[in-house]
Amino acid sequence: MIRALAALLLLMAGTAFAAKDPLRACPDFPAPKKAKLQVVAQQMDYNGLPMGILRLESAAPPDEILAFYRKEWAATKAIPGPVEYPMGPWQVIASLRDNCFFTVQLKPFGRNGTEAILGLTTPPGGKSVKEELPMLPGSTLINDIAHNDAGKTARTVALRNGFSPAANADFYRRNLGDLGWTVTNHYRMEKPSLNGDVMVLKNGLRELSITMTRQGRESNVLLNYVDQP
Repeated sequence: MIRALAALLLLMAGTAFAAKDPLRACPDFPAPKKAKLQVVAQQMDYNGLPMGILRLESAAPPDEILAFYRKEWAATKAIPGPVEYPMGPWQVIASLRDNCFFTVQLKPFGRNGTEAILGLTTPPGGKSVKEELPMLPGSTLINDIAHNDAGKTARTVALRNGFSPAANADFYRRNLGDLGWTVTNHYRMEKPSLNGDVMVLKNGLRELSITMTRQGRESNVLLNYVDQP
């Protein structure tokens, strides 16, 4: 599931970034007329890559949408044509233009329409500085995603290690406490199909939820930071 989510996010993108964001310098993302566009994430950082996410919905069939992007991204002397490939139920068309990577991931929707995820990403314009994340020795970082929507910032981190959920919970209780976080809720899941711990912590206006679940010999740890200005 985590690999699938990572692959999907790398193929998605968006618009309306802050001026300091390198995506600001990219050309506008083309879209067919009469298509409905919805911003999924205005500003996102995925493992150091700036990106955004748009969802497109159209009454036109997928072949017509593909034809639109083939024409928009037709090869020139300076720029090669788009690349196309299948990905599960989706068809993908992508193009690199002006150091900006555009991707459209689409599939049939409704009777004869199309649903698509529009993607735009580019090399970061500078070093991204993030709050240091405590983790037990031997932990593997799976994903680190930060986004900013309507002035509210959030960060979601997924990691995996060989310690039990209870050991992870004890580690975060102690280490985050030293950083000014206070545990407001902590409960243990003891269902046959799900074993683990859930903690909620506060630090001023900031909130952090941590879900730790057992999977075989390892534990999955999901941390979700949210600022509440």
